[in-house]
Amino acid sequence: MGNSNSQEERARSEKQELDVMVRKLSQGPDLRVNKTIRMFTSLNSSYNLTQHYERRKMETGGHAANWMKSLAEKLGALTPAPELAGLGALAIAIIIDSNSSSPPVERIKEALRCVFAEEKASEVWDLIDECLKRCVMHIKNKDKLVGEIERIEVQLSAAITRLKNSMVRDGHMTSEALKAWVNGAAFHIQVLIHLVRLGGLQSCDPVERLISAYLNDLDLLFEKHREVIRGKCGCELALTTFWGEYVYQEAFVDEESKWHCIPLELSLQWSSYFEVYYDHRYVRQRRDIQQDFTQVKENLQQLVHQRGSFSIN
Repeated sequence: MGNSNSQEERARSEKQELDVMVRKLSQGPDLRVNKTIRMFTSLNSSYNLTQHYERRKMETGGHAANWMKSLAEKLGALTPAPELAGLGALAIAIIIDSNSSSPPVERIKEALRCVFAEEKASEVWDLIDECLKRCVMHIKNKDKLVGEIERIEVQLSAAITRLKNSMVRDGHMTSEALKAWVNGAAFHIQVLIHLVRLGGLQSCDPVERLISAYLNDLDLLFEKHREVIRGKCGCELALTTFWGEYVYQEAFVDEESKWHCIPLELSLQWSSYFEVYYDHRYVRQRRDIQQDFTQVKENLQQLVHQRGSFSIN
């Protein structure tokens, strides 16, 4: 009985020690789907677009009339249509920003571009940038828009696959590259949804299969990411005092080279530290990404039947 209590106390002490370390940890780099993609491709895309427009209009102060006139010249009169939903709303939001005097760092396009700053992701960003440009260029010509999106979709799909393979097969896994892949995949899903919305695809089957494929890829990529981060962490010996004597104490060293000393009286291994470290910084993000992809799948029928709306007034 005494031995059982001793084991329980030790387990409790070890958990407390790990909890203390977690509280001291910073958040890991954000690997999740960028909020601008989520906002403007959601079921509330038209509402979010209008809110974005109103914010930018307020920033103009007494120059609102001229600003609205300039924006109207760029976009023309827009009537409610499928073209204005999802990617269309995101593309219009970027045009609104380009017409404003807000600093570049506060603009949607810059926020997206930064997601793909990793050199290996530049091809993916170039195609996303081109797709959004075409969404505005041909917003009043559905047939032309569908043709352009179909052309870009094939190239984007191949670029995202190459990015994945560079991480899994070629040893180029980084948090930045993984973030770019996550956002590239999220955007690609929305490209297919827009094609269904515009009649370029006759059913949601390809979208559902793509989401399932990307969820599988996500598992594979995060397993590889775990391996890479584990390789950046390690166990070192630190000289410390114990009961008035100098002794060597093991320490868990994380990917940022921060040391977390392991108490001598505990039998914790550095691997235990790594598990809670990775869980705190990355596993919760992985669940968030899975939830984002799954939620899109659950809302698919509503998303493809969206008609976006936007007016300058």
